[in-house]
Amino acid sequence: MSENCTWFCSIDIGTSYSGYAFAPRKNLTTKSCFIYGIWEYETSSHKIPTTLLFDQNEKFVAFGHAADKKYTKLCEKKENDKWFYFRDFKMELYNCDVSKDLLIRDIHEKSFKAQQIFVESIRFLRKHFLDKFESRNYDILEDDVCFILTVPAIWSDAAKQFMKEAAIEAEISETRLMMAYEPEAAAVFCKRLTRDLMAANDNPVHFAIQQSYIVVDLGGGTVDITVQKISSTGILHNLYKASGGEWGGNKINKAFMKLLDQLFGSYTIQKLCEVNMEDFFDLIRKIETAKREVTTDETETVKIDIPLSLLEIHSEICKLTGLDCLNKAIEDAELQDKIEAKLGKIFIKNAYFLECFQTICKKTVDLIKPIIQNEQQGNKKITIILVGGFSESEVVQSIYKSTFPEHNIKIPFEAGLAVLKGAVIYGFDSRIIDTRICPYTYGIKLERRFNPSIDNPSKTFMKGDQLYTDDCFDKFFEFDEPLAVGTKRSIEVHFNHDDENLSCDLTDYKEIEVFSSSEKSPLYTTDPTCRLHGKIRVPPPKGMWPEKVKGRVEIEVIGVDNFRITYIDDTDSSSASGTIDFLSTYTAVDK
Repeated sequence: MSENCTWFCSIDIGTSYSGYAFAPRKNLTTKSCFIYGIWEYETSSHKIPTTLLFDQNEKFVAFGHAADKKYTKLCEKKENDKWFYFRDFKMELYNCDVSKDLLIRDIHEKSFKAQQIFVESIRFLRKHFLDKFESRNYDILEDDVCFILTVPAIWSDAAKQFMKEAAIEAEISETRLMMAYEPEAAAVFCKRLTRDLMAANDNPVHFAIQQSYIVVDLGGGTVDITVQKISSTGILHNLYKASGGEWGGNKINKAFMKLLDQLFGSYTIQKLCEVNMEDFFDLIRKIETAKREVTTDETETVKIDIPLSLLEIHSEICKLTGLDCLNKAIEDAELQDKIEAKLGKIFIKNAYFLECFQTICKKTVDLIKPIIQNEQQGNKKITIILVGGFSESEVVQSIYKSTFPEHNIKIPFEAGLAVLKGAVIYGFDSRIIDTRICPYTYGIKLERRFNPSIDNPSKTFMKGDQLYTDDCFDKFFEFDEPLAVGTKRSIEVHFNHDDENLSCDLTDYKEIEVFSSSEKSPLYTTDPTCRLHGKIRVPPPKGMWPEKVKGRVEIEVIGVDNFRITYIDDTDSSSASGTIDFLSTYTAVDK
């Protein structure tokens, strides 16, 4: 796929911020990965807010700062009612029941098709990249570019397929599209970094052969944890299935907002959205800045400028002047020892938020501890690499260092860009990661001869003069099994179209239901741990099925895109490429 590409462009649709990185094939290094960084606002120069605006006809209008500005003007004119404004929507896909018809609610609870939101997000960044090249007269064709779309490793198969299909609809050719797991991309980035660029005050990371290390991608929405080992050939092998959860930096932002709700009341904050959206957006940006300024010194404070419009709204409600009103809110909340109000600003002691940081980080730390216990031998030190925007927090770094004092905690240079830059390098050579750990046991449903030693009599039925068992789980990949790229398994397929129960158009696709389980060896597809996971669809080889079908479906591991499906006929060895669909098993969900 990437062999014919001369440029590589990674696209990261983040929970809070998005961006892209790119590099030429020639002399590809971490230093040659360029990040577009002129996004017209001071909050995050290398990325743009993940916000979108659609008009009353559901037509895409703007992304990022432009969406914020346009929506602000609409609010000022009271013309925003029928428009759709979205932010923080990526987390809606952190749900294993993602469907093609998933609906997401906008800032004012109006429903909208999720697919269109993700399509336009990807399309905007793709077009921005290509337009910048064209405006500078670079001799580059879109066919020369391989696009790498990053996704969390802990996402469901359905969510990953959803993103892939959105990218294809956003006019990225499937032949030039790759998917990369965010923590794996960060691992590739760190492996390529020279030792002097690793977080700099203590011993730099040295990636030794057969060394295992833990990569913790601390994003805005989710935390992704992967564990890799470097083989003698320099290839990365995953040792555990990806883990993590909804414990990203946005939890701190929500704690700030909860504090403001406590001080002013949720009604006041909602009223601010209605009367002065510009001030509300500015408040959100100031909260993001304040989060980054929290330190481990409990006596120090972070400052938040309170919009005058918010003070006026609250003053009108409680019938006091601005500063008196704010002081009364602090007193009523019994927070005088932690918060002080001065000249329209609130100064919050770090101690107020440190407990929140501890609570959030503990969830991730608790997942890391058993991994370290498994990997540690004697006094061996384990290397833990923190990446992602949240990893740049002094408090987060301190928590990890104090929790694991005997191990190496490393934060690479440009930790917040590690995923973007690493994805570019991964696109150049996806073979750098060879083995992943199977997140489920995958299998199909079949019937077999009744075995009295293991089978449930309630599952039996007569077929001719033989007793059979129904709903049997026939696995082809096992939970926690290491799966190298290129691993193949086969499913036998037998159909007899003379059987009136199977009569159908001989040109139709055949569908085989795929089930998954968190157990290694489930007996039946109806077991409590099992669920319908997807469907394999195979076309007839040579355009038409024979009356009696005898062949096999070959399932090959091909990376983040999961599986390649091929039907091979046993009679004449003819074959046909099939697909596996993880989205067809669910109905629409309105989030």
